[in-house]
Amino acid sequence: MWTVVAGGLVLLASSTPATAERTRPQLALSTDVSTVEVLPQPCPRSGFELRFKNAGARAVYADAFVDAPDELRVSREVVTSYLPAGYELKIRVQVTAVVGTAPGEYALALRAGDARLSLPVTVLPAPENPTGNLARFATVVASSEHLPVYPACGATDGDRDSAHWATTTGWNDGTRGLFPDWLQVSFATEETVGRVDLYTLNSTRYPAARYGLRDWDVQVDSGGQWVTVAQVRGNTAGLVSTAFPPVLTKAVRVLALASNEGLTYSRVVELEAYPG
Repeated sequence: MWTVVAGGLVLLASSTPATAERTRPQLALSTDVSTVEVLPQPCPRSGFELRFKNAGARAVYADAFVDAPDELRVSREVVTSYLPAGYELKIRVQVTAVVGTAPGEYALALRAGDARLSLPVTVLPAPENPTGNLARFATVVASSEHLPVYPACGATDGDRDSAHWATTTGWNDGTRGLFPDWLQVSFATEETVGRVDLYTLNSTRYPAARYGLRDWDVQVDSGGQWVTVAQVRGNTAGLVSTAFPPVLTKAVRVLALASNEGLTYSRVVELEAYPG
């Protein structure tokens, strides 16, 4: 019983305290594998299926988290979903190791509500690079990405075949009609670079003369500043190999200026860098 004074009158009202407790969602976590093996390279090639289940009797909105140590990268750190009672959500999570990570045993920590799960991750020794292509296992980033089909790492995966475009390889920017775009590879330590090979889209279905990259600059990082070391204009070929006086640098990028299709997209199947 409580009183409220309003306009000089005393009003009496009764109230029943809330006694219901908010029930924590009953969540369960599992995976489709017991361990994950990864290589220390930028493009994810390994992963697991995260299974996120509402084991309770009521529908809930819930979060699942994937916590990775500094040496590992995951494609999904948080999964938020509406889960009907008894429903299990299955999400693919890609895992990779930072370039230069020492081989050994690591782990991902999965959590959702009170559920906890540790997933072992084995980092394998870095693969050999017999081609001498410095970009092959370098860190790669881009001005934008047309995800999920055309990530930046699709241009450094070792696949030069334009026939695989839109299925397993290639980078396409995510800003239609806006130029310039850029694709950049960064090295763990300074490397001598004197040649850059660029494979733009060029297949029977998508010939370079119509869909390939037409104009671009090749640039290197010089003390934190981008310096243009070569220019390509009016290209209609699928492969352009650009040589220049070798320079010591920690990063190389292609600054895309125009496509043969006009103001559409920048398309690179593979970007390679060599000492000379």
